[in-house]
Amino acid sequence: MSINEKSVNQLLHLASVSDDIKTLRELANSEHMNVRRALAKNKNIDKSIGNKLLFDPVLNVSYMASLNPNTTIKREFEERLLTACVKCKIDERKLDCLHCPFKESR
Repeated sequence: MSINEKSVNQLLHLASVSDDIKTLRELANSEHMNVRRALAKNKNIDKSIGNKLLFDPVLNVSYMASLNPNTTIKREFEERLLTACVKCKIDERKLDCLHCPFKESR
Protein backbone atom coordinates (compact mmCIF):
# COMPACT_ATOMS: atom_id res chain seq x y z
CA MET A 1 0.00 0.00 0.00
CA SER A 2 1.47 3.34 -1.02
CA ILE A 3 1.59 6.43 1.20
CA ASN A 4 -1.27 7.95 -0.81
CA GLU A 5 -3.54 5.03 0.09
CA LYS A 6 -3.00 5.18 3.85
CA SER A 7 -5.35 6.77 6.35
CA VAL A 8 -4.26 9.78 8.39
CA ASN A 9 -3.91 7.54 11.46
CA GLN A 10 -1.64 5.18 9.53
CA LEU A 11 0.42 8.14 8.30
CA LEU A 12 0.71 9.50 11.85
CA HIS A 13 1.98 6.13 13.04
CA LEU A 14 4.54 5.92 10.24
CA ALA A 15 5.66 9.50 10.83
CA SER A 16 6.17 8.75 14.52
CA VAL A 17 8.06 5.45 14.35
CA SER A 18 9.34 4.70 10.86
CA ASP A 19 13.06 4.47 10.24
CA ASP A 20 12.76 3.98 6.47
CA ILE A 21 14.33 7.10 4.97
CA LYS A 22 12.36 6.85 1.72
CA THR A 23 9.09 6.74 3.65
CA LEU A 24 10.20 9.61 5.89
CA ARG A 25 11.03 11.75 2.86
CA GLU A 26 7.58 11.10 1.39
CA LEU A 27 5.92 11.98 4.69
CA ALA A 28 7.79 15.31 4.77
CA ASN A 29 5.57 16.35 1.85
CA SER A 30 2.31 15.32 3.51
CA GLU A 31 -0.63 17.67 3.16
CA HIS A 32 -1.46 16.96 6.81
CA MET A 33 0.18 19.29 9.31
CA ASN A 34 -0.01 16.75 12.14
CA VAL A 35 1.77 14.15 10.00
CA ARG A 36 4.61 16.60 9.32
CA ARG A 37 4.64 17.57 13.01
CA ALA A 38 4.90 13.93 14.12
CA LEU A 39 7.67 13.47 11.57
CA ALA A 40 9.52 16.52 12.92
CA LYS A 41 9.67 14.76 16.31
CA ASN A 42 10.88 11.42 14.87
CA LYS A 43 14.52 10.80 15.89
CA ASN A 44 15.04 8.77 12.68
CA ILE A 45 14.77 11.72 10.29
CA ASP A 46 17.99 12.84 8.66
CA LYS A 47 19.30 16.39 8.57
CA SER A 48 17.80 17.14 5.15
CA ILE A 49 14.30 16.30 6.41
CA GLY A 50 14.83 18.13 9.69
CA ASN A 51 16.18 21.21 7.96
CA LYS A 52 13.30 21.19 5.47
CA LEU A 53 10.69 20.91 8.23
CA LEU A 54 12.42 23.70 10.15
CA PHE A 55 11.06 26.09 7.53
CA ASP A 56 7.61 24.51 7.22
CA PRO A 57 4.94 27.23 6.87
CA VAL A 58 3.14 25.84 9.94
CA LEU A 59 4.80 27.01 13.16
CA ASN A 60 3.70 23.85 15.02
CA VAL A 61 5.83 21.83 12.58
CA SER A 62 8.85 24.12 12.29
CA TYR A 63 9.16 24.56 16.06
CA MET A 64 9.16 20.79 16.65
CA ALA A 65 11.77 20.37 13.91
CA SER A 66 13.96 22.91 15.72
CA LEU A 67 13.98 20.60 18.76
CA ASN A 68 15.03 17.50 16.79
CA PRO A 69 18.74 16.72 17.30
CA ASN A 70 19.08 15.77 13.62
CA THR A 71 18.13 19.27 12.48
CA THR A 72 21.44 21.01 11.87
CA ILE A 73 20.26 24.54 11.08
CA LYS A 74 19.34 26.78 14.00
CA ARG A 75 16.29 29.02 13.93
CA GLU A 76 15.04 31.54 16.44
CA PHE A 77 11.33 31.87 17.20
CA GLU A 78 9.65 34.87 18.77
CA GLU A 79 8.58 33.82 22.25
CA ARG A 80 5.17 35.47 21.84
CA LEU A 81 4.42 33.07 18.95
CA LEU A 82 5.22 29.95 20.97
CA THR A 83 1.77 29.21 22.34
CA ALA A 84 0.84 26.12 24.32
CA CYS A 85 -0.41 24.56 21.07
CA VAL A 86 2.93 25.10 19.34
CA LYS A 87 4.88 23.68 22.29
CA CYS A 88 2.45 20.80 22.87
CA LYS A 89 4.25 17.50 23.52
CA ILE A 90 1.21 15.21 23.15
CA ASP A 91 1.74 12.41 20.65
CA GLU A 92 -0.09 13.35 17.45
CA ARG A 93 -1.71 9.91 17.36
CA LYS A 94 -3.52 10.82 20.60
CA LEU A 95 -4.05 14.51 19.94
CA ASP A 96 -7.54 15.94 20.41
CA CYS A 97 -7.16 19.70 20.13
CA LEU A 98 -10.88 20.39 20.46
CA HIS A 99 -10.94 18.97 23.98
CA CYS A 100 -7.48 20.05 25.10
CA PRO A 101 -7.40 21.29 28.71
CA PHE A 102 -4.39 23.49 27.86
CA LYS A 103 -5.95 25.19 24.84
CA GLU A 104 -5.82 28.94 25.11
CA SER A 105 -9.06 30.83 24.92
CA ARG A 106 -9.40 32.97 21.83
